[in-house]
Amino acid sequence: MTMPANATAIIQRIHRDWGDSGCITDQVELQYYAQDVYSRGEPLLAVLRPHTSEQLAPVVAELTAAGVAIIARGGGMSYTEGYLATRQPTVLVDTAGLDRIVEINVQDAYVVVEAGVTWAQLHAALAEKGVRTPYFGPMSGLRATVGGALSQGSVFHGSGRYGSSGDAVLGVEVLTANGEVVRTGSAASGNSAPFFRYFGPDLTGLFLGDCGLLGIKLRASLRLLPRHSHIDYLSWQFHEAAGLTGAMGALARAGLPSEVAAFDPKLSQIRMRRASLGSDVKTLGNVIKKGGLMQGLKLVAKGRDFLDPTQYSLHVTLEGDSAAEVAARVEAARKLVASFGEEVENSIPKVMAANPFSALNSMLGSGGERWAPIHAVVPHSKATTLLAALDALFAAEQATMDQHGLFIGTLMTTVGAQGTLIEPCIYWPDSHTEFHRRNVDADHLARIGCPGENLAARAAADALKHKIADTMRGLGAVHFQIGKFYTYRAGRDPVALALLDAIKRQLDPSGLMNPGVLV
Repeated sequence: MTMPANATAIIQRIHRDWGDSGCITDQVELQYYAQDVYSRGEPLLAVLRPHTSEQLAPVVAELTAAGVAIIARGGGMSYTEGYLATRQPTVLVDTAGLDRIVEINVQDAYVVVEAGVTWAQLHAALAEKGVRTPYFGPMSGLRATVGGALSQGSVFHGSGRYGSSGDAVLGVEVLTANGEVVRTGSAASGNSAPFFRYFGPDLTGLFLGDCGLLGIKLRASLRLLPRHSHIDYLSWQFHEAAGLTGAMGALARAGLPSEVAAFDPKLSQIRMRRASLGSDVKTLGNVIKKGGLMQGLKLVAKGRDFLDPTQYSLHVTLEGDSAAEVAARVEAARKLVASFGEEVENSIPKVMAANPFSALNSMLGSGGERWAPIHAVVPHSKATTLLAALDALFAAEQATMDQHGLFIGTLMTTVGAQGTLIEPCIYWPDSHTEFHRRNVDADHLARIGCPGENLAARAAADALKHKIADTMRGLGAVHFQIGKFYTYRAGRDPVALALLDAIKRQLDPSGLMNPGVLV
């Protein structure tokens, strides 16, 4: 595509005004920003790194008027092409510089943050005040940002009890293609604080999970609650998938666990190939800090030997505001799960709680293999059916998987009382990208090695990835992180689509905000 002369001139002027760090045009850096965890998009014209919304708004308006597409990037942890360009010219807006915690209002139970604040940064700042957000980030929270999680949708810490990232939101500020800022929630009324989500139609919900289709997240107001003062942990094993999903559904409906992590036998085997829990000094130190010396010593003694890698396993944290409340939750959880599985040593949820935001090393396998997760959220009643359908797919694909060295392990969790999330993870031998080299710890990379380029295995993994997604959608699954991978429009109610398209035309009449997303 021929580059419009005025677009190039605009970028040159921005570069003069913002400098090298604010307007990136170096080709090596542009190549890095043109990829996510899984794949690569079209080349970028530039990457902008603003520090204020006032700095960004007029520039976005000028670029879109010149026909330049705009895509926002949060922490960069997408694996569904969420921030990858599909056309040229495209400018990427790296929101990492929008990193201020604007207001922590404990009395009125809300916090206002800019979009580039990481979940780890926010969680630490709130801990000093004795509060937290209900959902407080994904496991990649050292890099993942608030704006990215709200745009893509996200689960894990707090999700068992409090739901997904969107369930914590009171309002947002979003920059549209023409440089205007949309405010939602009570803050949009003109004379009210951002303390409440509802004052007329819920406009906030329009911008949650939109993957940047409607604009760039600038700020968000999130709910606060007091930090729970007590915590305990439980783990179980199950011979059959139905026992696991039955237990997960029962715990979710009762609203008992704060965090839930379940592994199929193959994922348990992958975990067993990694270094023992007791050998990780940082992990051990965090467990001792959170739970005391005795918990740390027990962790060293037990390691992972208590897990039978041929069984499914379930690991939960249970929180409360007194020892009695937590004890009651533990007792209730044990009663609910007793008929489904066998209780085992609870080391894994202790480690999860002690290390909520871990290094990004798990995006590579124990032998340096590449990694690609594909997830689905289904009603609890369909979880066993989906697992069986996926097992049938993997059995049918086993010869191809063996030929190319592919293997799969499945992670599961629950989202509030409503759904079970099932996430098969494909591993395959292949070369590492610049994304891996910059985001995985260097000592870890040196330890696991790199298998080297394997285009045939890469193609086989990609084909299987799409078959998994098709199987999920065929059973009525829904998705977070839709990006440019999961199907959105196919089969959707035409009236709902027409409404979304009308809103898109109002906010972005030329279709220049993240073209190709939500298709």
